[in-house]
Amino acid sequence: MSNTKLNQQDDLFFLQVRLFRLAQTKWNVDSKKCSEIFNKYKIYDYIETCYEFFHIQGDEENFNDINKYLKNNGVEL
Repeated sequence: MSNTKLNQQDDLFFLQVRLFRLAQTKWNVDSKKCSEIFNKYKIYDYIETCYEFFHIQGDEENFNDINKYLKNNGVEL
């Protein structure tokens, strides 16, 4: 077994996947609809921009931040 730590790109990817799955559940949408939302509102980019902050918080708090980001941009889900 390797002792290799995740690099930032790998960690960012896993963070984006976890938040995508959490959003899918919380918003009660299928993966296609969730993907449309993430792409339309550039949520993947937002997660990357906030990575330094997001990677030290829990997924629930990060999800709440994404909801605030969407609401501040006029999006209601």
